[in-house]
Amino acid sequence: MNFQFTNPLWLWLLIPALGIVGWLAWKSDVQISPWRRWLALSLRIMVVLCTIFALAGIQWKRPQEGLNVFYLLDRSDSIPSPQQEAARNYVNQSFKQKTEHDKGGVLVFGTDASLESSANPAIDLQKIHAVVDTERTDIGSAIRLATAAFPETGQKRMVLLSDGNENIGDAITAILAAKPLGVTMDVVPLGAVRGNDIAIQKLSLPNNLKKGQTFDVKIFAQADQPQKATVRLYRNDQYLDSQVIELAAGKNLFSFPQTLDTPGFYSYDIQLEGANDQLAQNNRAVNFTYVRGNPSILVISSDPSSDAPLAEALRQSRIDVKVTDLSGFPSTLAEMQSYDTIFLSNIAAGDMGSDMMRLLESAVRDFGVGLVCLGGDQSFAAGGYRDTPLERALPVDMELSSKKVLPSGALVLVVHATEFPNGNQWARDIAFAALQALGPQDEMGIVLWNGTDNWLFPLQKVGDKKSLGRLIAGMNPGDMVSFQNVMAMAHTDLKKSNASLKHMVVFSDGDPTAPSTEQVESIVADKITVSTVMIGGHVSPTTMTWMAEVGRGRFYDVRSPAQLPQIFIKEAAVILKSAIFEKPFKPRLAQNSELLRGISAQEYPLLQGYVATTAKPRAEIPLVSEQGDPLLAHWQYGLGRSVAFTSDAKAKWAQNWLDWPKYRQFWSQVAQWSLRKVENADFTTDINVDRGEGQISVEAVDAQGNFRNFLNLETVIVSPKGERQTVRLEQTGPGHYEARFPTREVGAYLINLMETRNGQLVGSQVLGASVNYSPEFNNTEPNLNLLTRLAELGGGKVLDLKNPAVNPFTHDRLKTFQPRDLWEWMLQVAIILFVLDVGVRRIQIDAEEWRKATLNLRRALFFWKATQRPVEADEALGALLARKEKIKSALTTTPSVIQPNPDLFKPVAKPPADMPPGQSSPPQSQSQSPLAASSDSASPKQESTASRLLDAKRRAMKK
Repeated sequence: MNFQFTNPLWLWLLIPALGIVGWLAWKSDVQISPWRRWLALSLRIMVVLCTIFALAGIQWKRPQEGLNVFYLLDRSDSIPSPQQEAARNYVNQSFKQKTEHDKGGVLVFGTDASLESSANPAIDLQKIHAVVDTERTDIGSAIRLATAAFPETGQKRMVLLSDGNENIGDAITAILAAKPLGVTMDVVPLGAVRGNDIAIQKLSLPNNLKKGQTFDVKIFAQADQPQKATVRLYRNDQYLDSQVIELAAGKNLFSFPQTLDTPGFYSYDIQLEGANDQLAQNNRAVNFTYVRGNPSILVISSDPSSDAPLAEALRQSRIDVKVTDLSGFPSTLAEMQSYDTIFLSNIAAGDMGSDMMRLLESAVRDFGVGLVCLGGDQSFAAGGYRDTPLERALPVDMELSSKKVLPSGALVLVVHATEFPNGNQWARDIAFAALQALGPQDEMGIVLWNGTDNWLFPLQKVGDKKSLGRLIAGMNPGDMVSFQNVMAMAHTDLKKSNASLKHMVVFSDGDPTAPSTEQVESIVADKITVSTVMIGGHVSPTTMTWMAEVGRGRFYDVRSPAQLPQIFIKEAAVILKSAIFEKPFKPRLAQNSELLRGISAQEYPLLQGYVATTAKPRAEIPLVSEQGDPLLAHWQYGLGRSVAFTSDAKAKWAQNWLDWPKYRQFWSQVAQWSLRKVENADFTTDINVDRGEGQISVEAVDAQGNFRNFLNLETVIVSPKGERQTVRLEQTGPGHYEARFPTREVGAYLINLMETRNGQLVGSQVLGASVNYSPEFNNTEPNLNLLTRLAELGGGKVLDLKNPAVNPFTHDRLKTFQPRDLWEWMLQVAIILFVLDVGVRRIQIDAEEWRKATLNLRRALFFWKATQRPVEADEALGALLARKEKIKSALTTTPSVIQPNPDLFKPVAKPPADMPPGQSSPPQSQSQSPLAASSDSASPKQESTASRLLDAKRRAMKK
């Protein structure tokens, strides 16, 4: 058997410990027999050995059979689809040559890694189900995940099927970390060689421009070989110019001169076309720039024509104003930088969507853009702002205080499983969205079919939302047959509710049997509205449209699942209209503010309504309603300023304000206060993006040309998905500062470079960087050098995808062992032997005691009876003592006193000469006393017993 130690340093104590044990045994003066002395020494040596082996972590290397193979499949964009299919077939074919004890698993990777199947005795890879991001290749993450996924027993081998073109991570470091764990790696090269490729490496633009400034649009292109190509230039999606250029092999630089006379945001798009180019994904680049001018305001209105008075009042303040509906809302964070303030007039959260609200929040918080939100029947609490990024940016809260009692609403979702991909997860997402939009006093219920028609949870108050959220997380609706019963269940609960607004939303693909006309009319008669959402429908929407029309609700035909959460936020807002107060009131001045400068408290005209909200703790509330609710609120949110006016600025609620002489002054002062206030910092900056990482370089020089050292510079970076991170710049030279940030997503990155002094922001500069396409398309051939290096470091081989003869299950198989800890057994044995050692040294057991102990043990265990034997010394001594007690008893019961007999003390006469030699005394006379006779009669037996006792004592002393 093979043994090993996990802490072998403890073995150095073995020789000193044994030496001490031997020396103590030699010097000991304990009086025991030699055989007991040697037995005790042996036991003590074994105790020491067991204890030291336990401390050293002794293990038994148990032999194991079997080989565990993990296939690592590259699913990035650089692997053509036919080769991905060939890799899947290779897994199935090579797995057929495994032995009985072998196991296999599959792992797929791109930007990240995911397990397709863990190690098991059978693999039948018909389709890849795991989903990973394919825009990058991170081989290192795949190696680390596979290493962690291996079983503890058996030989471990990875098979990497990839082109080796990693653009994030470090595969070499990962395989070096896996090798000490007994992991080996084979590689199977994939990928295609693409010749005659051309690509745009970078499109360079100045980040900020002055009006009328001339600049160059610089294009960096790369070609595999000399050839002609056509360059086309677009600005703000409008075609400008094209040129035929000569590309040399390697890197090339071209430029287009441009002049911009109008302030605003400008996006440039460059497209490069070659006659024999085989890959179009890397032939396009996008970048953007700004031309600064007068302050600019964007007004987004649900009804732009009704907000014309507001726009005109802002223009009279010499502010550039653009009015549009929601379709004109900037789609990127970079486009929002064209405006210094954004007005939202009666815009519902469900119409904006969570992504748009998140970008707007970032524009205010991170880039100083102002925000002014106006009320209406689709804004604030009535518009579903609760728990949204927009609510976070506003100075008012959609949750009303406990003192404000509003009529509650009731919402029931009828949820039907759809044939849309990942349909049940989308059902959970929309239910969560609706739940978050409701207030604690509102009611919600979900009815579905999951084998039978039943409630996920019946109609009840939302409360703290946690318990209902847990139920939604486990929701799995099925494919119901008919709407009849589930809608009847929803109708029954809504009818019993005391809510003032009741609404039912039917979520389905449209194929269940429609309810009867009488049923829908009965629902409407009980003041319940019905909206329908048809997603991924493969039948005519007639049923869903009819239910919405008769139910006095809205019908949605959804083709993209991304629309779903916003739709259900909007539908949940139907029951939130109770937050609207439509009653004439005169605004009251609560506190002085810069926004109300020059307007007295008595001058404000009547308003016809507003949306109830609650002021946030840090907000300033200059105007309130008669009930004390915020009417005008403002605060500083990050770098920007945010204003909330809970009434409107048009004819519906502010009809009296339109003719008010100070209408223009009021809104001009609100706009001026909200405008971006940060001064532009004068820095020379450069941004480079490479291998999934961006680098910012800043040169800080003052007006006299002196370096500005020890500046406090930091930057806020917002990714294309709206994720935000803050990075501090470190000074690396005189007036030179640098910082790095990850750029794993394809798209535009917006960067706000900020200088702070004494905790105050003194300057900023908005920058941009763009990842134009996935770096998967940078390489035109597989990286065979990296793949070969990984095979060498991993102790494996480079296999052939088309030749499965050399199989990962057949070559270089090794005998493996599973370590099994024995230290607990060693400690247990040491404890037992220690007790025996003490017993051998301290306990004396002679042969008779041992015989009696074993006799009792045999009687107890086996009911064994001993054979008859002669009376021994102990029995004789017992008989003698019994005789003594009998005589003593007789003496104590005799009434008369025995008289002394003088004859007993007479000297003994010498025996006669004629006495026989064997007789020592003359015969006793008849006059001797009975006591003397009895004493004489007992003396032979007494002497025999005493002698035996003395002999036993002498034997014990010798021992």
